[in-house]
Amino acid sequence: MVAAAARPELVVVADPCLEVDADALRGTVELELGPGIEYRGDAAASSTDTELLLDCGGEGEVELTIIDPLSETHATRIVALPEPARRAEQLGWAAAAFIRATWTVLELDAGGEARRDPRTRRAVRAARRPPSPWQIGDGFVVRGLLDRASPRVMLGEQVEVLHRPTRHFAWKADGELNAISAPVTFDGTSDRVWTLAIHAAPALLAWGEFRSARPKGRGTVALYGGAGLRVGGVRMTSSEWGRSRFELFAGPFATARASVSLGRFVRLAVQGEAGWILHGPREPSGVPLSFVGPWINGVLILVSSF
Repeated sequence: MVAAAARPELVVVADPCLEVDADALRGTVELELGPGIEYRGDAAASSTDTELLLDCGGEGEVELTIIDPLSETHATRIVALPEPARRAEQLGWAAAAFIRATWTVLELDAGGEARRDPRTRRAVRAARRPPSPWQIGDGFVVRGLLDRASPRVMLGEQVEVLHRPTRHFAWKADGELNAISAPVTFDGTSDRVWTLAIHAAPALLAWGEFRSARPKGRGTVALYGGAGLRVGGVRMTSSEWGRSRFELFAGPFATARASVSLGRFVRLAVQGEAGWILHGPREPSGVPLSFVGPWINGVLILVSSF
């Protein structure tokens, strides 16, 4: 009971005249607003509940009414009545947007007593947080190093986690494994050098999203841009020149990314990156290759969002 009392409580009631699947509607609202809220279905509202009522309005209209004790709001919004096949999902989107707009005003009381109430803090967090704030991805990467003494192209795999705690701000961290075997000629001697690089990169991103009206949000496009720091180790191995130990490299980068939703929980993303290895090995342990200078890369990523 104590944990429940620390959360904003939400009741969503749809009038039968709307002929909507009420369970599917409330499920969409829960997916949009995320965790941290006590969802009480269509139970009888108490004095502490935020209550959202959906009723028939004029011809082809739906009347949304919110009664919110947290912001002391009693307001009504009129939206168009969706087609029956999409009614539950689209009314759920409209209901969640109305709740967010109502709870957003709580941020204006940033220094007030209300912000010290845990229910209010959670409501503000839900209002600021986008749907599916967490993303985990696995991608195929092609990395090119532009310094003449470095391996020209490396292939690899990148795994990532991306978190969008608020609208328009996100952070990302990835880990990457690259490898390539390339022919090298030095002082009249030729051999193949196997280069293995393991590295990670945190980044801060700005982002924007363009919501699609298609079922389950398919076709929703998100764009990201930001900067970060890539740090890792590289080892070079050759039968002719021996093997180096893992050598540290590091450098800043700028990145841009675009993703498109394939469904409610799956996205496909394309990411580009350009950076400069400021600290890296030059001919480590006598192997005639270096790992320094500018780089560019591209990544194709399959993303799960939740």
